[in-house]
Amino acid sequence: MWRPNNAQGTAALVLGIVGLVLFFSIVFGIVLGTLAIIFGALGRGKARRGEANNGGAALAGIITGIVACAASAAMIFVYAVTGVDEDDEGERDEPYGSTALVRAQVLAEGSVGGA
Repeated sequence: MWRPNNAQGTAALVLGIVGLVLFFSIVFGIVLGTLAIIFGALGRGKARRGEANNGGAALAGIITGIVACAASAAMIFVYAVTGVDEDDEGERDEPYGSTALVRAQVLAEGSVGGA
């Protein structure tokens, strides 16, 4: 009895989906997306030769792999634009740092409670 070898197509689809979910981490998106493209191409080849019957899943793996790689590449630019400035020397501003300073000044002046 003939059994199809659908492993590559299924692996491509799973890797592509996980790559899409983890695209913001850049490394996982690019690595998993690339693997999805490779396994998808192998799965499509097996489907063309009649060794597998999930050519659609392999194609979906290729597409999701490409999208994961593209989204991760876009995140490189997002991180570059919103990243650390050269003037900060690797330190990020605290989101509530200035609020604590204002509260300390208000307490020092004695104008708490609208007085």
